[in-house]
Amino acid sequence: MFIWSVSPVAFSIGNLPVYWYGIIYATALFSSWAVATWVLRKLRNNNMNVPTKEEFDNFMFWAIISIVVGARLGHVLFYELEYFLKHPLEIVMIRNGGLSFHGSVIALAVYVFAYVRRHKISWKIMADVLAIAGALGVGIGRFANFMNQELYGKITSSDMAVIFSLVDNMPRYPTQIIEAFFEGLLNFWLLFVIFRLKGVKIIGTGITTAIFCIVYSSARFVIEFYKEVEVYTYFNTTALTIGQVLSIALFLFGVFVLYYRRDSSISN
Repeated sequence: MFIWSVSPVAFSIGNLPVYWYGIIYATALFSSWAVATWVLRKLRNNNMNVPTKEEFDNFMFWAIISIVVGARLGHVLFYELEYFLKHPLEIVMIRNGGLSFHGSVIALAVYVFAYVRRHKISWKIMADVLAIAGALGVGIGRFANFMNQELYGKITSSDMAVIFSLVDNMPRYPTQIIEAFFEGLLNFWLLFVIFRLKGVKIIGTGITTAIFCIVYSSARFVIEFYKEVEVYTYFNTTALTIGQVLSIALFLFGVFVLYYRRDSSISN
């Protein structure tokens, strides 16, 4: 057990505070960008139909905008709609936290769908590349929640407990770190090992996309039980949180991708 009392503000430039939240989130996005660029270079070396480096850089510029906007709108719509209807100007105050993973996935999926249709690229190739890269981004990004002292766990007497000084000085599960490991870093390690073992032939099959969705959603579903959750479903029940409901949907999508791949293989 230890006390976490680090300020969410990393440093200030004049009167402008720079938050750890933004620094870590930017690190997550650009780390994912670097991994995706590396994977695509290997695909191009094997003459696969993928974007050039310049094309992908342009793709990522708009993808990052889609991710951030989608993550924020997802948080507003899924978790605090009533609050933001009363305080609409606070929607743009991202530095205070409040980004939804599922919202970012939905927004990115819409953008990717439009991109692959326009450039005549397989959606499975783009999805598989982004799944590997995105897993690392998720793992890094969860540390932003830890630095911001948000999305913390329930009170516990466990040895792993952390006291968040900006919350209530009670020992709680560090669910942000647990999520960083299981949803992101472990997921990335698994996908990276599969890619290294199977090579470029695994990209475009939908397998890495499916594994990412299934591993992330399974971990998220379980860890939600240990979170100090403030928002449950809109169905007047405390059985499941909104995060769990959205994770079920993502899990089913992952299963669908696996089935679609199998069905396509049989047809061919």
